[in-house]
Amino acid sequence: MRSIFSIAAGAIVAWSFYPNHWWAAILGIAVLLTTLDSQARVTRLKLAGLFALTFFAFHVRWVSVLGNDAWVGLALLCTLPWLLFAILPIDSKSKWFYVQPAAMVIILEAIRSNVPWGGFPWGLLAFSQLDGPLVNLATLGGQAIVSGAVVVCAAALIKLIRHRSLTSVLIVVVCLLTARSVDIMPSNETITFSAIQGNVPRIGNELSVQRAAVLENHISTTKKLLSEIDSGASLVPDLIVWPESSTDIDPLVPGIAADEINSLFTDSDIPILIGATTWIGYDAYSGGSGPTNSGILWTESGPGQIYSKNHLVPFGEYIPLREVLAKWITRFDQIPNDFLPGTEPGVFNIADKQVGDVICFEVAFANHIYQTINAGAQVVVVQTNNATYGNTGQPEQQFAITRFRAIETQRAFLVASTSGISGLIQNDGSVSQQTKKFRSEIVTGAAPLITEKTQSTKYPHWMLITSLVTLLISTRHSWIRKTR
Repeated sequence: MRSIFSIAAGAIVAWSFYPNHWWAAILGIAVLLTTLDSQARVTRLKLAGLFALTFFAFHVRWVSVLGNDAWVGLALLCTLPWLLFAILPIDSKSKWFYVQPAAMVIILEAIRSNVPWGGFPWGLLAFSQLDGPLVNLATLGGQAIVSGAVVVCAAALIKLIRHRSLTSVLIVVVCLLTARSVDIMPSNETITFSAIQGNVPRIGNELSVQRAAVLENHISTTKKLLSEIDSGASLVPDLIVWPESSTDIDPLVPGIAADEINSLFTDSDIPILIGATTWIGYDAYSGGSGPTNSGILWTESGPGQIYSKNHLVPFGEYIPLREVLAKWITRFDQIPNDFLPGTEPGVFNIADKQVGDVICFEVAFANHIYQTINAGAQVVVVQTNNATYGNTGQPEQQFAITRFRAIETQRAFLVASTSGISGLIQNDGSVSQQTKKFRSEIVTGAAPLITEKTQSTKYPHWMLITSLVTLLISTRHSWIRKTR
């Protein structure tokens, strides 16, 4: 019976990531803690594994478009850190019950966000709270404090129902009041963006034809924007943003891509941030050869500052353990060259306004966002390409993570996607504009420029350190009590 409840708990938590289902995360974790309560270590190992495997099997189902083996492998990899619950004695009668499981969740989510191969911070409990009353805690302590608060509220629910503890009510009230006390940072300065969603044709074209069609879509949609500006139907942006992979024809090599982009400046002097795959100028910098996934600031005088994606996608942009795995998985032949990572955060100076740039998957990594803001970014753009996963829930999940980052850092985010979802997110997490998928669309709007940094940005690891100390003290206390 406990196994069934653990599986149900995983399904409930997966459900919580849908809009306005934030409360289901608290309920699901409460069910999990109830099943683990006072159980032996081997039982906790099994129950925690069933919970996590169910949760991630639902949550990352979108990766199955690459193959069911990829889906199962990713779900198993995400499950492993949750097995740490086997070493944690769960006792709802203990005074540590409010904080001990919460500390463990914060630690295991930190592990999953960093290892292996740089981690995979998808499905953190904090991201389920986007429309709930706890999310503003992110400004104070990032994703860690929000995930921890979910577990604390779940523990309080158990304490209230099973042990009639009024303290549990007080703890929940403190969490809610603290979240509500967070103020939105004001700004009198703004920057105006236009995101170009050119769309990606899916008609079985050859790769070279497909690449040319994607480039042409973004050229024609940009020309439409410029026409609307000339007619007064659109605001004049300070920066036009193209998405990741808006041209996979290298624009730094003289040819069609460079010519087409330069032609846009015959009618406009608005800078364009291009998303491109390029090989140029990287050998001396990296000591190796390979493509880069880059954002290129293009002006009337041509290409200028370049940001190359720092955090590459394992098995997508490079193959870990290639020599071993390629013998068994033949489709890795489709990625013959590993992409090369950049090493510096991307911050572009646009008329003395500091615009941070992150590319796709990077938005899920808190440390990378913090580095970009600490490098001076007052606002952030996300260049992304979700075309492969367009008919799954992945674009919605990534857009939700971006909204969370806006609240966490008090920065506005502009998302430019090849096929959707593109949109403008204000620094309180609200969405000003949002496109539909697989349409050619334009998003134009003003975003506030914020220079002040949130506590989560200035002190990114304080919640993790607090959790480690809490877990050590509580575990030692439990061990001493048992040996008496």
